[in-house]
Amino acid sequence: MEPNHVYCGDAIKLLSGWPEGCVDLVFADPPYNIGYIYDNYNDNQSYEQYVAWSLDWMRACARVLKPDGSFYVAIGDDYAAELRLNARKLGLHLRNWIVWHYTFGQNTRTMFGRSHTHILYLTRDSRKFTFNSLHLRYPSARHTEYQDLRANPDGRVPDDVWCDVPRLCGTFKEREGHHGCQLPEALLTRIILASSNPGEVVLDPFVGSGTTAAAAKRLGRKYAGIDLSAEYVERVRQRLAATEDESAAWPTGGVWPRLHEDHLAQIYRETNVILVNLLPNQVAMRVVTRSLNTRCGGECYDVAAVAARLEQMRDELRLPKLPNDRPFQARNHVTSEGKRYVRQVARYKGRPKDDLTRRRVRRAV
Repeated sequence: MEPNHVYCGDAIKLLSGWPEGCVDLVFADPPYNIGYIYDNYNDNQSYEQYVAWSLDWMRACARVLKPDGSFYVAIGDDYAAELRLNARKLGLHLRNWIVWHYTFGQNTRTMFGRSHTHILYLTRDSRKFTFNSLHLRYPSARHTEYQDLRANPDGRVPDDVWCDVPRLCGTFKEREGHHGCQLPEALLTRIILASSNPGEVVLDPFVGSGTTAAAAKRLGRKYAGIDLSAEYVERVRQRLAATEDESAAWPTGGVWPRLHEDHLAQIYRETNVILVNLLPNQVAMRVVTRSLNTRCGGECYDVAAVAARLEQMRDELRLPKLPNDRPFQARNHVTSEGKRYVRQVARYKGRPKDDLTRRRVRRAV
């Protein structure tokens, strides 16, 4: 295994040739077996085939994971329970069953619209693992609503329902364009900050759009990515060539590193308090500043500098929009020359049916 490299091939076969315990963190976002059309993979297997394949790739990832390593798996509703049982068979310990909630805008007629993804947070050992809680904290309601000096000055750790990371819409600037299932970098940033340290190796066995590898590189981690598609691998390599390691970046001459501004924007989104109410609250602003400095790796900023940067980002429309934050006018895609999302090919086939479902249908007929 060569760190800072993206491999083209079958993850199970490639990982079988890697030494045991060579990876500190695994994040996997596998195909969900819902008929999605990928470049070089059949996402339409039977129930038995998919569950068995999932056990095989999870076993391969667990083998290369260090004894104190962490393993995150993103998965949809249909197979979340099966992958949890696979993890139990492999001796992995469940720390959290995270629900990543996002607004999706589905128009459904026969069911409630799906607006979440499951993320299983697993570890090899039940007690020895990395969890950098100080890199995740933000002001709680005790700080923002009451300015309670008795509240933890470091802030609070996120719950296991994540509502503060929006999904990537087709028109977002972050979109790479070659992969329809791209995850937001903020999601991977949280996971990598929580469960790895600078210089450690982060593996994504289904690298896809390359978000895991790009976030790892920006945060000063080593990365390893695998994908079946030669096209995806080439596009990821291009993305990584344009990505810099910003883990040691420092503000100079009033210019903030982009990673620091991204951290501040995410803390603002996590705090979920509009700026007009947040800036006068010195208790909450101290927590924001402390959390920002921890994520940036040093005492880079004071409260005044953070407040000034928040105001600047607001004036330049670079802060995340919160509910009731400011007047909002929907984009007019008919006349606007902004970025447009054009679906090039059909993305889904029919949902696969397992043999049990077929038997039930025959009996009913």
